[in-house]
Amino acid sequence: MEQKKPTAAQLQRRLQNAVLHIDKDRSYEGVYFSDKGLRLEVVEYYCIIATGFHRHVFDKICLGQCGYSRPYLYTKRVIEIANENLEAIKSDAGYSFQKLLEVLKAKEDQAEYNICVFYEWYCQIIFNPLYSIGEDEVSSFLVFFKYCCVLAQNHIILDEHKEDFTTKQFVERFKELITEFMEGNEERVLFHALSDEERIKQEMEAMQANANDELMKGQA
Repeated sequence: MEQKKPTAAQLQRRLQNAVLHIDKDRSYEGVYFSDKGLRLEVVEYYCIIATGFHRHVFDKICLGQCGYSRPYLYTKRVIEIANENLEAIKSDAGYSFQKLLEVLKAKEDQAEYNICVFYEWYCQIIFNPLYSIGEDEVSSFLVFFKYCCVLAQNHIILDEHKEDFTTKQFVERFKELITEFMEGNEERVLFHALSDEERIKQEMEAMQANANDELMKGQA
């Protein structure tokens, strides 16, 4: 049965209710790395870096700041590099970022490999786990700790440096500030030690999960 095309009114409602809409015009480029659950899309004026949990949208131009957006430029370049190597990085559900790194690392010119490794670090920073928030012991502590890390980093960057400031000095000052910010914070147990019985149970559950996966693959 032929599917009816949506009316103009239906399209308008979809656009109004959409979380994010991207026009796939001539400027559109995109790639999905299934091994990371990472989708990259770029059009003329902005780019999207997305996982199954959240999306980041970056404009192409940062008005009044630094001109071209670096996240936009890097995302566009990574997409271009991936599209130049699509046949070599195919996977079952899309394309593989790990395969892309392997292909690029084998080349004599390491420029593209370095770009993609650097971009992978960036994606780890903005996604892992940027939006984790909760009331349990681990989640609440991590939110507080990351807040302290941001304060320490910004304090060092914005401080007046009358002499050259090295990477080693940055790390040492960072540790000092984190220790200072953590003073007075009540010490609590975050990760409880597992008993032998609990450890054996976890190992058995992992073995069973692997066996189930192998069984499913055999039936596919």
